[in-house]
Amino acid sequence: MPKYTFLLPAYKGRFLNEMLRSIQGQTYTDFKVIISDDCSPENLKIICEPYLSDPRFIYRRNAVNIGSKSLVAHWNLLVEMCDTEFMIMTSDDDMYEPQFLEEINMLTEKYPQVNLFRARPNDVNNLGEIIKAEGPSEELLTHEAFTLRLYDADVVGGEAAYCYRTKELIKKGMFVNFPLAWFSDDATNIMMSVEGCAVTKEALFNFRRTDIQITNQWGNPIICPQKVKATLLFYKWMNKFLASRPATLKENEIARRFHKKVYSNIQNYIYHCSPARFMSCLYYCPNDIGLYKFRMFLHYMHVRFMKNKRI
Repeated sequence: MPKYTFLLPAYKGRFLNEMLRSIQGQTYTDFKVIISDDCSPENLKIICEPYLSDPRFIYRRNAVNIGSKSLVAHWNLLVEMCDTEFMIMTSDDDMYEPQFLEEINMLTEKYPQVNLFRARPNDVNNLGEIIKAEGPSEELLTHEAFTLRLYDADVVGGEAAYCYRTKELIKKGMFVNFPLAWFSDDATNIMMSVEGCAVTKEALFNFRRTDIQITNQWGNPIICPQKVKATLLFYKWMNKFLASRPATLKENEIARRFHKKVYSNIQNYIYHCSPARFMSCLYYCPNDIGLYKFRMFLHYMHVRFMKNKRI
């Protein structure tokens, strides 16, 4: 039985070969890979076929596109299939450095009490060139330190940078399900880091920024309301989670930082909603994160008026 499973929910083929090549090239080899084609309109199997001669690689295809309704439902389906001690929820457009799993394995052996492990990542562009480098942190972060670290300015995202102790993830309810998986990684990783999070010293994961990611689809009138909804759900989840934790000064700072994150997300996406969605979202926005709702309403109406005037 291998020790690790790379779970790869796949839909886009553009960079899939690079990701598969980066997994196959790992210096630590005790792993398997489940590639789960989410009923993609692209022929992903032909991209995967050169890797299927490697017995560690398995290809499957969903009968329907699960991700169109819930990205997290696809993630959790794969978690249920996982029978190894550790798992990585990877992606179809990022890539790993060859020592990624070797260094993660060293951390899992060094910190047996920990359930969450992370490779320090870089942001890269379509060509794989670094556009943002995350700075180093302590090797072992406490729960509070990890949660604060999530909101530091230099931090790079990427769910595929994390490795989970499978049984603990299942025990805690698997990935938290928000629309578009927006903030699902934050919530899940905060939940999984109660026993700490161990982080590699070197940057061993590359999070690719592309124009086809949900993350970078600014102004999309279909996606933006879902992002606002997910942000509000995360706000409620985080308040409930922090209420279950011992109150400390550090956690007061956590609340301040996550309120700032919620504020910026609402400001970024709410103005691209339809009038009905805007009013609904504005009504449900929390009052303790510094939003000026009347001013936001006036700004929205002004933007809509100017847009209609140009038409």
